[in-house]
Amino acid sequence: MGQSLVKNYVHIIFSTKNRQPILQNDYEEELYKYLGGTCKAHHCTPIQVGGSR
Repeated sequence: MGQSLVKNYVHIIFSTKNRQPILQNDYEEELYKYLGGTCKAHHCTPIQVGGSR
């Protein structure tokens, strides 16, 4: 019996309105953990979660 395997990579980017630097450093780590947990809850494997300023 034949078998097909597919691997899709999705690159998700979001930004604050007008790219305002409103995310405080204190909350960045918690936000990244939340995003990683959301990916895992949808049976996705996050490769990298983070940002740059």
